[in-house]
Amino acid sequence: MEDTNARTFDTAVVGAGLAGLIAANRLADAGRSVVVLDGLGASGGRARTSLLADHLVNQGPHALYIGGNADQVLRHLGIPVEGVEPPTRGTNGLYDDRLHLLPAGPVSLLRTTLLSPVEKLAVGALLTRLSRIDPDPLDGVTLADWIDSVNRRHAVRSLLAALFRLATYTNCPELLSAGAALRQLSMALSDGVLYLHGGWQTLVDGLTTRAEAAGVVFRFDGSVTGILGDAPHLTIRTAAEDLSARTAIVAAGGPGTAERLTGVNWLTDTAGPAVNAAVLDLALDRPPEHRFVLGIDLPVYFSVHGPPARLAPDGEASACAVRYLRPDTDDASDMSRSVLGDLVTTCGVDPGSLLADRYLHTMTVAHGIPLASQGGLTGRPGIDAVGRPGVLLAGDWVGPDGMLADAAASSAWAAAEAVLAS
Repeated sequence: MEDTNARTFDTAVVGAGLAGLIAANRLADAGRSVVVLDGLGASGGRARTSLLADHLVNQGPHALYIGGNADQVLRHLGIPVEGVEPPTRGTNGLYDDRLHLLPAGPVSLLRTTLLSPVEKLAVGALLTRLSRIDPDPLDGVTLADWIDSVNRRHAVRSLLAALFRLATYTNCPELLSAGAALRQLSMALSDGVLYLHGGWQTLVDGLTTRAEAAGVVFRFDGSVTGILGDAPHLTIRTAAEDLSARTAIVAAGGPGTAERLTGVNWLTDTAGPAVNAAVLDLALDRPPEHRFVLGIDLPVYFSVHGPPARLAPDGEASACAVRYLRPDTDDASDMSRSVLGDLVTTCGVDPGSLLADRYLHTMTVAHGIPLASQGGLTGRPGIDAVGRPGVLLAGDWVGPDGMLADAAASSAWAAAEAVLAS
């Protein structure tokens, strides 16, 4: 067996999540020697998929934005992206404790019972022209202020806020950049998303297998505790041993992890608070009455991901209920569990159909909110924010491009390109 400790790697990638796997593949394709280190025992991070009573469930609701940065990078690397767009027929909005049909498309909103005739026209017109709104001047404007500026009617503002929550997972419009939010919602409405057959584990497995075939070394036997020295003589200290590398990409966790590993102390304030959610995954022996419900005046969401995606045995269903949490949420665990239980009941889930469930009290969706006070996406920490030559960052909170998995993919690719150019 090769003694990996006796060699110096061109690059050490800290973190085997989506960003780390993408960076490792790009570097290996260029002939660089790469070691990927992760203390979780396997690759994938929050992109891993689990079994719940023979049903596949992701780490919370996952959807791949069609044509987004992640989609483009995965296809460039030859990773199969197989899935299906969620059906829009039968979508309901939960408002004032009642379900209201939300027909698909901006024009179809004219048929919903949620809004008055004047409100229907206002929302329909706004969503129709959403893709033509220039988001750049709104990067430094909060989403809350922008929504208030376009319409003062409560139902309209609530519906707009719900759509932005759905696209960004963020329940903090008074901090979120309106420019970043508009780009995200516009992409969702124009190109759509995919629920992936087999879950996001298919992407993890494809990237891991590809990296191994290209010579990437994976080490899962100890968490990284620090990156010491200066390039090209870096020491990657782990709980098990020290490794040597010429360069390093930190793609693990959020800004707090990057601060701990690199010694800087300002990344968290610039990246903004994490985006969190409480999640209840359900394995059902049959689909519920309602397949998709979006909370309008409550920050909740319910969707059956399989079917349409192949995540459950024939005739059965994998579903997910979510409560979008504010950064300052300090609820006891039973509070979110109660809210999600009520939502599941409203969506028509028969208790007799429940095979198993999994509750995640606080799940990190993204490690930073694009802050209006920082200028939105362009104000996030860059890949070189650490200020140490040869030590770069990647993740869903890094760089000026995209949100969620798209940010992770774009920053990982950019970090790898910067290593290759150095």
